[in-house]
Amino acid sequence: MRIATSTIYAQQAATIDDQQAMYAQLGTQLSSGKSLQAPSDDPTQIAQDLALHNTIGFATQQSTNATNANAELTNTDSALSTVTSIMQSARQLAVEGASDTLTATQRTSLGGQVDQLLQQAIAAANTEYNGTYIFAGSSSSGTPPVQAVGSPAQSVTFTGNEQEQGQMLYNGENIGLSTTFASAFNYDAADGSPSVFQTLINLRDTLNDGTVVDTSSAAINKAGSVVYGPQSGATSPAPTTIGAANTFAVTPAADSSGNFSIAITGSVNGVAGTATITVPPTAAIDDGVAPPAGTSLVALINAQSGTTGVTASFDTQTQRITLSGSGSFTVNDVASPGATTTGNLVEVLGLSSQADVVQNISTQLGDIDNATNAVLGARSAVGSRIQDLSAISSQLQTTLTDNQSTESSIEDVDVAQATAKYSQTQLALEAAYETTTTLEKQTLMNYLSSNTTG
Repeated sequence: MRIATSTIYAQQAATIDDQQAMYAQLGTQLSSGKSLQAPSDDPTQIAQDLALHNTIGFATQQSTNATNANAELTNTDSALSTVTSIMQSARQLAVEGASDTLTATQRTSLGGQVDQLLQQAIAAANTEYNGTYIFAGSSSSGTPPVQAVGSPAQSVTFTGNEQEQGQMLYNGENIGLSTTFASAFNYDAADGSPSVFQTLINLRDTLNDGTVVDTSSAAINKAGSVVYGPQSGATSPAPTTIGAANTFAVTPAADSSGNFSIAITGSVNGVAGTATITVPPTAAIDDGVAPPAGTSLVALINAQSGTTGVTASFDTQTQRITLSGSGSFTVNDVASPGATTTGNLVEVLGLSSQADVVQNISTQLGDIDNATNAVLGARSAVGSRIQDLSAISSQLQTTLTDNQSTESSIEDVDVAQATAKYSQTQLALEAAYETTTTLEKQTLMNYLSSNTTG
């Protein structure tokens, strides 16, 4: 049987095409280092390879998210670290200022340093990260959220909100990427304790102005009860009276006349004035009526401010009464007119008998510590999240490394094997070229000659 010349040429051309394709594929594999370039290269492996690609892509994105989240929380922790240092410095200044050997000039100098700390605290509260104020919550305003009110600042305003910025979802767990302004700076605390800013303002003013504050050492109400101030509506509770039963932490005990009397002696600009305030047990702690018409304890103390230099106020939120004045003053229980014993009103109100700058600054150390603890609490929460993110990043990196290793075992070319096959294919291709060239030289006369010879 004879085979047509065209058939021989077609077979030879197909062989060359196959060898060229193999040669090109091996060359691409050696140059790229990858054995899989297209699904047709190895259909049995491509499904697993594509699944690994998706897994690696997802893990890479999660790893990037964890890195970004960690950076954001680290920035927040850095800002809180600054605030912690500010409060520690304020405490040192307060301890230094609580010395009765200091002059007014020396205390004023300390007050100036505290004011600088206040400015630094405001700046820390307005810290930015990637163009966003980290303590502003979800607010997108371009204005710093914390602004000083007054010069020097007497308070601050906050225009952000209390929503946490961003969350990262990992294995069903939401990880917050910030802390709230309230928790970081003890702002608008539920217990009425002063914020970081107000604590610094109070300390500065005490050092600068010699303002003396005598505040209840603890809430004056009994646990589970409330001491009410001015009535806010017809249906709201009436102001609490001094003799109200089962209301105060310390049970009021009147003097032998059935009344309560305290003597306040204030020393202002070298002039001492004393006033005795006598109230019956039916008098309110604070009914909101100002002197001279007011008959509550707060109103009667304020009616004598011209003599003592002391003013009173009651905070229903903190359940504490506050006496304030310049210079120094004393508060003591005394017998009411005609009485032979004294009551215990000073103890009921939780006041110190002696109020001066040293005592006042010493009392403020508690506020400084409380605000500092709030900052440390926020830092602890942020630090815990940073640790969680570090663990997540480590897990993701391990997953990426394992999957990339598996992907490499599927995709990466065996260089030695591919090189040998590349050389073999090159030789086969050269032989195919030579054979084809020889065939193309054959003519009809070559054919006839070979037959005649036979």
